[in-house]
Amino acid sequence: MIKINDDTYQKFISDGNKIKIIKLGAKWCQPCMNSVQPCTELSEELKDKVEIAELDIEESPSTATMLNCRSVPYFLKISNKQVVSEQVGWGGKEKLKDWILSN
Repeated sequence: MIKINDDTYQKFISDGNKIKIIKLGAKWCQPCMNSVQPCTELSEELKDKVEIAELDIEESPSTATMLNCRSVPYFLKISNKQVVSEQVGWGGKEKLKDWILSN
């Protein structure tokens, strides 16, 4: 899983043709911390189809605000530099994987 911030967000969503998944979270959020390892595993499992990144809302408030993050963890699916789907909360690895692979 790639770490991104206010400075690297645009480059991340612009590079390559893969679907981009961004997990917005914070160190003080237990569900956010619980999702780190499963998201890292999914990043490896799905590396041919998607790129998964993590953005800390405390360290990158400008991007979090621009993406209308109101609750964490907050997952965004981005295709062609546009948000095409979002999911709030941590429901587990399989639920996240199903969401990532859905159209």
